[in-house]
Amino acid sequence: MDASVVIATYNRKDLLATCLRCLDAQDYPSKQYEVIVVDDGSTDGSVEMVKDWPARYNLRCIAAGHQGPGPARNLGVAKASGEFVIFLDSDAFASASFISEHVKSHRQAGKPVFVDGPAIYVSGREAVDNPPLISREIKLQAFFDFFGVPFVSVNVSCPREDFLRVGGFDARFGKAYGYEDTELGIRLRQAGLGNVRNRKAYVLHHTDGTPSLESEMKKRRECGSNGALFYEKYPLPEVKQLINWGSLEWDRRFQKLGWTEWATPERVARAKQNKEFLYPLLRKVLLIHLYATALRQGLADVGIATEG
Repeated sequence: MDASVVIATYNRKDLLATCLRCLDAQDYPSKQYEVIVVDDGSTDGSVEMVKDWPARYNLRCIAAGHQGPGPARNLGVAKASGEFVIFLDSDAFASASFISEHVKSHRQAGKPVFVDGPAIYVSGREAVDNPPLISREIKLQAFFDFFGVPFVSVNVSCPREDFLRVGGFDARFGKAYGYEDTELGIRLRQAGLGNVRNRKAYVLHHTDGTPSLESEMKKRRECGSNGALFYEKYPLPEVKQLINWGSLEWDRRFQKLGWTEWATPERVARAKQNKEFLYPLLRKVLLIHLYATALRQGLADVGIATEG
């Protein structure tokens, strides 16, 4: 078998249904790919839906408890049989040539590589019911998407053998948000893999619009902690840039100005409710402060200085 599409999911039943529907419409021979959905403890009926799904390809659903996306994907790869593993988020909708483009990039590379493609943001119910995969606007966005952080799990693939050789996703990132996929990308590059960007292998990445302040605060804290783990493993200038080391200096400036005492969660929530014109600034200061505080604490815990 050529390819195994591994999808880790948690309580995204409706989005997962569209994700599977798009995989039904692939132009790649159905006997040459499989789809493995790894359920990370969903309670919304996702497992039952996948088990009843009338797929034309080999579709399996594996229960993973609730360990986080990295361990869930590791389990999916362990059960996969494809030469290449393609990671796709359960809120991402693949274009018809998605699998064929990933496989083609690997075949044409002539050496081991990991392949990434654009993830174009969409939102709203209409994008779920009828994903605009072939609209002119989407195709143009994909065509001009030359850059992006390498190895982001919403849309990336690599040889299964090399994934296993480097040990897969680091389980220490756990259920927290951020960097578990980017870190694996660095490990694969250090193991000798090249990186190919295929702009024809694009997906639509669905968002729920503007996230709640509470969810953004949680993500910033988790991302800061994971950023510290990432830098502890790879104290490189590249990683400093990836984890936004500069946020530490911005946070110091905000503290000197007294802005962090002003931009409290309660004050920001009130500004949002009252539609104050200062809300975007307050929100930005708060989120930078939360991220920088978690990053600074995580680095301090492992003896890495952040001053100077």
